[in-house]
Amino acid sequence: MSQTQSKESSQVPDLSTDKTPPKEEVEEEEKPPYYKRITDDDLYRNSSQYRMWSYTADHLREKRSETCQRATEVVNRKLEEFVNTHQDELTEEDMKILKLKASPLTMDEELKLINFYSKKVQVIAQHLNLPTEVVATSITFFRRFYLENSVSEYDPKNLVHTTIFLACKSENYFISVDSFAKKAKSSRDAILKYEFKLLESLKFSLLNHHPYKPLHGFFLDIQTVLHGKVDLKYMGQIYDRCKKRITDALLTDVVYLYTPPQITLAILLMEDEQLVKRYLGMKFGKEETPEEGDIDSKKKDASAPDTEDTESKDKESTKKAPEDINFDKLFSVIEECKQTLKNSESVSTEEAKRVAAKNYYCQKPDILLQKLKRKKEATDLEDGEPTSKKQKLDE
Repeated sequence: MSQTQSKESSQVPDLSTDKTPPKEEVEEEEKPPYYKRITDDDLYRNSSQYRMWSYTADHLREKRSETCQRATEVVNRKLEEFVNTHQDELTEEDMKILKLKASPLTMDEELKLINFYSKKVQVIAQHLNLPTEVVATSITFFRRFYLENSVSEYDPKNLVHTTIFLACKSENYFISVDSFAKKAKSSRDAILKYEFKLLESLKFSLLNHHPYKPLHGFFLDIQTVLHGKVDLKYMGQIYDRCKKRITDALLTDVVYLYTPPQITLAILLMEDEQLVKRYLGMKFGKEETPEEGDIDSKKKDASAPDTEDTESKDKESTKKAPEDINFDKLFSVIEECKQTLKNSESVSTEEAKRVAAKNYYCQKPDILLQKLKRKKEATDLEDGEPTSKKQKLDE
């Protein structure tokens, strides 16, 4: 959770009189040397998730490119061996078909297949009535696996149930492998076959920081900061919608590019922009967001006719502002995250089938040629039947 939430205690107005020293000053005197308050954001930035699975956009693309390139080299080598072995049998037409339908997948095609099966993981996990955290971890495990491995090396459909079962164990949702196999209509061997490879690809790092916890924290903090200014029933509706959006956000790359609190704020911004702007403005002691005008000049204009009480409130709002967080930069980051979420596209079933077929045939070109041969024979047979019937009629 971000530092904006960890300072919740500073939201309480200072009710002390002039005779009694402020509570904050007393606490500062009692703090030992090198004292530092550890926030949830500090814990996250020292977690294995942040160290191992956080990327910049360029680094993430480079990572996927390396994984795809490694798999492409293997596939090309196998295709070359196949062509050399069957050189006498292959016609010029066969070679053209192999280049067209049995070529290795590109990085973008791999990503389409990963995104499609990530959605499958979500649907199956929800169909099994698993908790939200288990569903989220299942998606996370699946997508991380294919950062380290290519779909050309491991067929995604073989990893779906494995990732869900491992997520159950990781999130302490106890279910035996036999019971899970029965519910998922799979087999014990199929589920356990790739479990160790999955663990190895995850670098044995199974703890996940999902955006659901920051959502709960922001939900409470918004009610505190905007006390009496928000409808609790309306906030409950926003909370439910945001939970669904967070699960969908896990199907995108934002989990690699942004922290959980940033993702949560971006989703809240998508749900109610005015609410988030008002909340952050009050949280940082600012009346407006960067887009709404010059904050400093408007503060000066507004403060001219104020009384002493208003001036004291302004001082309090300055104290309330979270430390070590730049308001303009934070708002810019959550806007970028929001746009990334909006620009994410789903993959159609037809497109996924096309990519999956290409992936299958590039690894098994002999099956592709046999299929085309049978199809050609069937076509020739169909073309020949009308001719023979016509000859009989003529006779």
